[in-house]
Amino acid sequence: MVYYSANAGDVTPDEFLVHPAASERVELVRGRICMMTPANAAHGLVSGTIFTLLATHVRHHRLGVCFADSTGYALPNLVNTVRAPDASFVRAERLPPKGVGATFLDMAPDLAVEVLSPSESSTDLAEKLADYRAAGTPVVWVIDPATRTVTVISLVSPDVTLVLADTLTGGDVLPGFTCEVRELFEGLAPPINA
Repeated sequence: MVYYSANAGDVTPDEFLVHPAASERVELVRGRICMMTPANAAHGLVSGTIFTLLATHVRHHRLGVCFADSTGYALPNLVNTVRAPDASFVRAERLPPKGVGATFLDMAPDLAVEVLSPSESSTDLAEKLADYRAAGTPVVWVIDPATRTVTVISLVSPDVTLVLADTLTGGDVLPGFTCEVRELFEGLAPPINA
């Protein structure tokens, strides 16, 4: 579930960075602080798995940097909006030459990964995806632990939903990255309807 602050539209990314709520699971959406419920165990396991797979590949091939969940992106083209994907990747050539600092990343990620939670509404997800698109994020992976699927959303091609038997690839954004979709869900209890 996402809860919005009562005072809509008045918080900037700089104010949000030092706001007491910023130490929790929160995002800033058009000036409103959005508090999210803590991640459940399935969400945490899948988020950790995809981050580890991505970070290992990116580091080995020196492609850029992977960021863990709760890393804030002050998204371009969106007023007072800071999104925090469950995992993300930025290509080396887009990183600040002197390294990242103690602020939000002032850019869109090259890859954003969102792991669905039971409390996340379809409206909340649609808004997040629209924000990534408006900011220019080339690819978003939406991982659903409940259905054991990954939906690949690209700015340049139709959405594709992958199932357990499929292979997830990094395409042009993450050259050489591959993993079996089933790897992402190892350690999860069987689905209730299985």
